[in-house]
Amino acid sequence: MEINPRSPVPKHQQLREILLELIATELEPDTPIASERELGERYNLSRMTVRQAVNQLVADGRLYRVRGRGTFVAKPKMDLQVRLASYTEDMTKRGMVPASRTLAFERIEASPSLARQLEIQPGDGVVRLVRLRYADSIPMAVERTHLPEKRVPGLLALGSPKSLYHTLAEQYGLTLTWGEQVIEASNPDTEEAALLEIPLTGVVLQMTRRSYSDDLLVEYASSAYRADRYQLWVPLERPAQPITNPRATANPLEAHR
Repeated sequence: MEINPRSPVPKHQQLREILLELIATELEPDTPIASERELGERYNLSRMTVRQAVNQLVADGRLYRVRGRGTFVAKPKMDLQVRLASYTEDMTKRGMVPASRTLAFERIEASPSLARQLEIQPGDGVVRLVRLRYADSIPMAVERTHLPEKRVPGLLALGSPKSLYHTLAEQYGLTLTWGEQVIEASNPDTEEAALLEIPLTGVVLQMTRRSYSDDLLVEYASSAYRADRYQLWVPLERPAQPITNPRATANPLEAHR
């Protein structure tokens, strides 16, 4: 591929496409690309044009820079599919080896904000499970899960579950059928940065989720996923029927009783 000086496509965009093709067909993850000077000479482009193309690819997560060493090909991101499935299930389907390290498994009392999320009273018992999630030995996410204690009596005595969703279904008959999730990009806090082995200036996908078994709220979870290893993938289709909240009722007050 060459730069076409007569093309209506800006030269930096043409170079970006050339580099993307090289990444897809020739360059392995963590291998360096040519320097800005070398790229400028190879394609007869100004240093500013080359830098603009490279900066776009860095911003897109396709390249990364190491101070004093150069610019390298980034590892491909895994799709983060918006669906209700356990982490173990998700990673296994990707052909990766999942693992977890339990950081906390304890009973706490619900703060006013946590009580609102779980639709319980402040001070009510909550089972809190904090785990560091791995895929192929790489730290991927910090997950903080909260369950109303009254829904899962005796859960702490069973020990930290290998698969929480499996335990909920097998021990308590709580099969999660639907949920609602909010996803935002943010910087990690100090604990998350240390656990995920990323800088404080790095980016994580902060996800908060409430999961239900039919109309029964079972779980409130907040997770921080490494944005340098995940990208959001959402399948879209036109629904045959209008999408409604299964908890909605004709009388809006009924949902809060």
